[in-house]
Amino acid sequence: MSMPPLHTALHSCHRAHRARLAELLAPHGLHPGQDALLVLLWSEPGLRQAMLAERLGVEPPTISRVVARMERSGLVERRRDPHDARLWRVHPTPRSRLLEASVRRAWTELEEEMTRALGTEGSHTLSHLLHSAGTTLSRSPEQP
Repeated sequence: MSMPPLHTALHSCHRAHRARLAELLAPHGLHPGQDALLVLLWSEPGLRQAMLAERLGVEPPTISRVVARMERSGLVERRRDPHDARLWRVHPTPRSRLLEASVRRAWTELEEEMTRALGTEGSHTLSHLLHSAGTTLSRSPEQP
């Protein structure tokens, strides 16, 4: 049996991972991506949207839509920066804090499913290879 090209395999795995995460988050009213934003805000409340976009690796317009949607759902709130009224900072709400254990449990369950499928050694190897590939791909072509 011939193996698919690497990019096809990565894309397929990413889609399956995201779909499984969506299943785990859905009972809590969350979508993939919102979980990562909340985890970031739970550890660093009050980040600006530009910083959220940078940390999550998404474009600023995308983070604006996600934050607006989550604000309507009562999961985050935007507040004016106390030192610069032109800036807005994003904060988790008490309602979102109630989801923290559930989000972390979903992440743990997904991690455990992957480890069961790959075995402990295979899981470590895949993690190492993906990290190395990501590091390599994020370098500019001029960097060694």
